[in-house]
Amino acid sequence: MDYGSWIIIGAVCLIGEMLTTGFFLLWFGIGAFVAAALSYFGFNFTIQFVAFLLVSVVLLGVSRPFASKVSKEPQRKAVADRLIGQTATVIEDFEGHEGLVKFDGEIWRAKSYDRIKKGDEVTIKAIDGVKLIVEKRRIM
Repeated sequence: MDYGSWIIIGAVCLIGEMLTTGFFLLWFGIGAFVAAALSYFGFNFTIQFVAFLLVSVVLLGVSRPFASKVSKEPQRKAVADRLIGQTATVIEDFEGHEGLVKFDGEIWRAKSYDRIKKGDEVTIKAIDGVKLIVEKRRIM
């Protein structure tokens, strides 16, 4: 294969890399440019192809841990994490361990093993599906 074909392959890989964020195609683009240089200096296709694969795979293997760390999205707290430990107000007596609470302007179904009446304040301990697990707020 002539060096012009390798340059086209390398350019397509680099353009593809610009359109994605995975640091994957970049290394194949560099491998293609190395193969293009070997083609320019007269090496046969087998050596060009082996160099292309070798350079691409080695760069991919070396850079993958770094690339995954750099491109990872920052951790955001889940809704559940923001709710746990907060205080909610009971808007319906708990019957059979279930009732309604209001937190931050929203009404939630809640479960508790405590005896809870309307107007009591509860602490959110966990979330089970779409229900809050609460316990009666202890005043110290």
